[in-house]
Amino acid sequence: MDLIKWFREIPTGIDGIPLQQDRIDTLEEILLERYGKDTIIASVSRLKSKKNTVISLKISSTGTKIHTVVAKMFIASRFQNELFILKTSWAQDLAVPRILEARDDVILMEYIPGELFVDRINRTFEPHLIDKLAKWYYSYHTTHKQIKGDPRLRNFICHDDHIFGVDFEESCSGPWMLDIAGVSASLLDTNPVFDQRKRVLSWRFLESYLSLFGKKRDGATDKAFISTLADILKQTSVWREDDRILEFSKKIRTDGLPTD
Repeated sequence: MDLIKWFREIPTGIDGIPLQQDRIDTLEEILLERYGKDTIIASVSRLKSKKNTVISLKISSTGTKIHTVVAKMFIASRFQNELFILKTSWAQDLAVPRILEARDDVILMEYIPGELFVDRINRTFEPHLIDKLAKWYYSYHTTHKQIKGDPRLRNFICHDDHIFGVDFEESCSGPWMLDIAGVSASLLDTNPVFDQRKRVLSWRFLESYLSLFGKKRDGATDKAFISTLADILKQTSVWREDDRILEFSKKIRTDGLPTD
């Protein structure tokens, strides 16, 4: 199989720490054990991940169809945390990828076909998808008693009108508002940036989430939402080096988030 040949160089995390080669060796062992010694890799493509190495693989073996799977090889030491989140979520019928095998800082998962949520919502502005995402977060928060972290909309996949969450390496304790405002920030800072329809959807997302707890918006909640949203957009402007996002952050902090 010689999986290592598919990497031009050893991948590194966001902080420059390289992936240990034994993670690649472990993944190769898992694939051979699961699909047989005749397993052939047809293609490997790298997926976005801040700190770890995530790849999509198309594999086949003699007399079998091609399988598409996703493997996450950990550079940062969050393997046990993500493994627990995935297993617990699956057991509670929360839409996440199913684990096929996991050991020694490597998780092999089923591939979820579909369209990235960020692309779908930026194309269609469908309110019912925002409601479904709010329900996903409600289930996640009540199941795990922690936030998902990294609530970028690229970390969700739409498949047959169902929403699947992926990438839980930053899941931790924290206030739910960080996730809810973070999703809205990701909605607003992707093209079309700050679109009026997306501002409406941002408020709808907050309202839909609150309704699942039997609550409604009030002055304190709105203030916390606006403040957190502005903070997250400011952080985004720094790592993107985007002055336009910074200006939106300042405008939201002083004027709120208008819907007209």
